[in-house]
Amino acid sequence: MKVLNNIIGPWQKPWAVTWFLCGALALGIGFWVSTERTGLDLFMLVVALVGLVCVLALAFRRNTAGNGLGMLANIGEVVAQGRSGATGLMLAPLFYFATHLYGFFAWRRAQDEYGRMTPRKAGVLVWLISGAFIALGLAIFPWLNTQLQQFSFIPAGNEIALRLAFVEISWYQINVLAFVLGVTAQTTMILRYAISWTLWIIVNFVWLAVNVANNNTIFAIQTMIYQVNAIIALYAWWQSTTTVNQKPQVKHHN
Repeated sequence: MKVLNNIIGPWQKPWAVTWFLCGALALGIGFWVSTERTGLDLFMLVVALVGLVCVLALAFRRNTAGNGLGMLANIGEVVAQGRSGATGLMLAPLFYFATHLYGFFAWRRAQDEYGRMTPRKAGVLVWLISGAFIALGLAIFPWLNTQLQQFSFIPAGNEIALRLAFVEISWYQINVLAFVLGVTAQTTMILRYAISWTLWIIVNFVWLAVNVANNNTIFAIQTMIYQVNAIIALYAWWQSTTTVNQKPQVKHHN
C-alpha cells in the first residue's frame, strides 16, 4: 500500500513518465516489427500514443488532458477504423467521443481544491445496473451485429480462440464480450464511479488472453501496460472516494 500511495502521491510525475516511456516503447516495437510502416500505420501509432496520455490522465483524474485528449484519440480511431474498412467498429470510438464530451463539462462541476475530478463510490444499485447493462448488451449484440454486417462489423464465426477447461470460446464471442464490457466501463468511468476501473481490468484480462492465444507478444505487453495503469487508477479513485467520505461535514447555521 505504501508504494501505491507514493505512486499516486510524491512519485506521481516520475511514475507517469516511466509508464508512458514503457508504453511508447512497446508501441514502437509493435509498429516496427508487426506492420508495413505505411502512412496509415504511422497514423495509428500516433493515435495510440495520444491514447496513452489520455488513459494516464484519466487515471489521475485530470479533466482537460483525460477527456480532451480522449476525444482527439477517438477521432483518430474513427478515421483509422474507416480507412481500414472496419466501418462498423467506428461505433465504439464514436460512443466514447460522446461520453468524453459529456465528461469534459460534467467533471468541471465535481473537482477538488487541486482541480482533480472527485470520483463517486458505487453502491449496490450501480453494480446491479452495470450488470444488467452488460447482460442486455450480450443478449442483443448478436442481432445488432447481424444488422451491421454490411458495415464490416465483427465477423461472426465459430473459430475457437480459447479453451478453458471444458469451455470453448470463439473469436467472435470474446470480441463481443470485450466490446460490451468496454462500453459499460467507459460509461461508468465518465459518470465518475470507481467501479469503472474494475471493469477495465476485466476487459484488459480478456484482451490479454486473446493476445497470448494469438502469440501476439507485442500487444500482450501493451495490454499489460494498460493493466498496470488500470490497477493504479482503481486504487487512486478508491482512495479519493475514501478521503471524501472521511471529511467532516460542515454544519451551516441559519
